[in-house]
Amino acid sequence: MCTSLSLGALDGSKFLARTMDFAFELNGQPTFLPENYEWISSFDKKTYTTDYAIMGTGAKYGNNYMVADGFNEYGLSAAELYFVNAAKYDDEPTAGKTNLVSEEFILWALGNNKNIEELRKNLENVRIIESDAGVMGQNQPLHFIFSDATGATYVLEPEGDGLILEEDKVGVMTNTPDYDWHKTNLANYLGTQTTGFKAKKFGDEEVIPAGSNGTFRLPGGFTAVDRFVRTAFIRNEIEEPKDAQQAVNTILHILDSVTVPRGINMKDNGEPSYTQYQTVLDLTNKIMYYVPYGNRTVFELKMTDDMIKNQKEPKEFEVALKQEFSSLN
Repeated sequence: MCTSLSLGALDGSKFLARTMDFAFELNGQPTFLPENYEWISSFDKKTYTTDYAIMGTGAKYGNNYMVADGFNEYGLSAAELYFVNAAKYDDEPTAGKTNLVSEEFILWALGNNKNIEELRKNLENVRIIESDAGVMGQNQPLHFIFSDATGATYVLEPEGDGLILEEDKVGVMTNTPDYDWHKTNLANYLGTQTTGFKAKKFGDEEVIPAGSNGTFRLPGGFTAVDRFVRTAFIRNEIEEPKDAQQAVNTILHILDSVTVPRGINMKDNGEPSYTQYQTVLDLTNKIMYYVPYGNRTVFELKMTDDMIKNQKEPKEFEVALKQEFSSLN
């Protein structure tokens, strides 16, 4: 379970954001990976080197970092979301190609591509392989959302027909079913509106609205279908932010509407699947905003020019996981 969306502000700044909803504790935290960062594929043990610096939510497994979401120094951003019972990767590696397990794909994409168009061209040289060799010990069914500094937003859903980018005109992505299914399903909610209903006569009886009744039929659950519809509706109707600062606040309000509290969605083994963190990625100003589940403080991390030039080793930035408060007296 995860929700992601792209959004722009009136000042031209562009954003990609997400909730990370999972039962397995990922222990991700804001992380910077420098350009020329070397990593070893879990699949074939080949060594790869990134061309561009990356900032995002990372977790170190062995000698490698797994990046679940982030952006690079040119503003290309990505997030991986669960795609259970739908993801279909290649059964065997292809000679002469870059063969990866699914959780390595974002590291390759952000480390070697400046924008969506470059990513599209380079995808022909990459394969995702059905394999349990990844850092999590089993094949991870994932699909991906990408957005770059122009605001262009695309999804990539491996369904057995290769790695193909599809434009995400809705600007939203959740989980299974695939994007096309969710897009078609929006037709069932064309009557949902922000304003209330007017009085109406039934025979000779006039029935007046019982209080506010805007957003009638807007789904309120935490299924992938409900979250997609709810996020698409709110994203479309919410007041457009004037600038980057206001956009971060606006996006966090949208994410709050689909944030899953612990205990609401339980796995068969009794573990809660919940929103472990929220991230908002400012692709224009190269800033990452991070909100962990246990602390609603918004942590800000900038990818500065000095960091890109002089930081030669990966760096993790610890955040307080216990709720902090701002005292007024």
